[in-house]
Amino acid sequence: MFVRAPALLVAFALLCSLSSIQAYANEGPLVEVVKVERNLVRDELVTFGSLRPDESVMIRPEIAGRIAQLHFREGQRIEAGALLVSLDDSIARAELAQAQANLNLAENNFNRAQMLFKRGASNAQALDEANAQQQASRASLALSQARLDKTRILAPYDGVLGLRQVSPGDYLSEGQDIVNLEVLDPLKVDFRIPQKAVSQIRLKQVIEISLDAYPGERFTGEIFAINPRLDEAGRSQAIRAHISNRDGRLSPGQFVRVSVILAERPNALVIPEEAIMPVGEQLLVNLVVEGKVELREVKLGKRLAGKVEVLEGLQGDETLISAGWQKVRAGASVRTKVVEQAP
Repeated sequence: MFVRAPALLVAFALLCSLSSIQAYANEGPLVEVVKVERNLVRDELVTFGSLRPDESVMIRPEIAGRIAQLHFREGQRIEAGALLVSLDDSIARAELAQAQANLNLAENNFNRAQMLFKRGASNAQALDEANAQQQASRASLALSQARLDKTRILAPYDGVLGLRQVSPGDYLSEGQDIVNLEVLDPLKVDFRIPQKAVSQIRLKQVIEISLDAYPGERFTGEIFAINPRLDEAGRSQAIRAHISNRDGRLSPGQFVRVSVILAERPNALVIPEEAIMPVGEQLLVNLVVEGKVELREVKLGKRLAGKVEVLEGLQGDETLISAGWQKVRAGASVRTKVVEQAP
């Protein structure tokens, strides 16, 4: 009786072990599964461009003269109409006073000529000559006033000044550089697209730019001008967009990577690339339906970083095998471990 007990215990243990192995075999292998995600997917045309100021002008005098005073600091933000430079205006004021005196004399002569003509003491020719002299004196006064106004150089629009090229007391010739004025908000983005993509570009189309100075960031803009003529040498079309620069983080002259947004699908179906099983010309995924494997053919769209868009074959609520599908077959039972997709 005591001799048979150990044998019975061993047999019972073997039976339990076989049952466990059989149960494990029925459950199937362990695989990693993920849920189909819905993400924003964009079709983009990627090219390169550069930033330009929205407006840029070199401040120059229209008349020659000596600088009496500079009214700005380098790098200063100014408003349209602000006084930037005063030239010595002593000669211009003297010319204006002379022109005013000549006009007063011409007006008196004209009035006297009119009076004499009415009395019959003068002819029409003398009256016409007096009138012409009066008009010439008025024009001379306007010219002198314009020259005086040119001694005050004003800002043509709001912007930021650059580095000045002159100093107080310098004698300036006509058209000599004084200081550059830049409009930095918004900025222009100039870039080119190849001939084959011309039909995909339109006004008010959204673009995004990125640059090495701000890794991982994107700045949004909008196309506002398209050159109707293609470059004959490169067969490319010049495009110009506006981009906001309220915080002043961007600078003219920077080299940027430009992404033209051609289309957006905000609820696109996205799965990991490693879940795709190529079989000949077919692309399949392994779904898990009620604990068993089901094959499904899919049609893929845009490829992303480690992921891929699914255009056809999935509804969006499926669970599919992302790792371990090599050791399963259609209809087989599997054990699953849910993993999250990387962002």
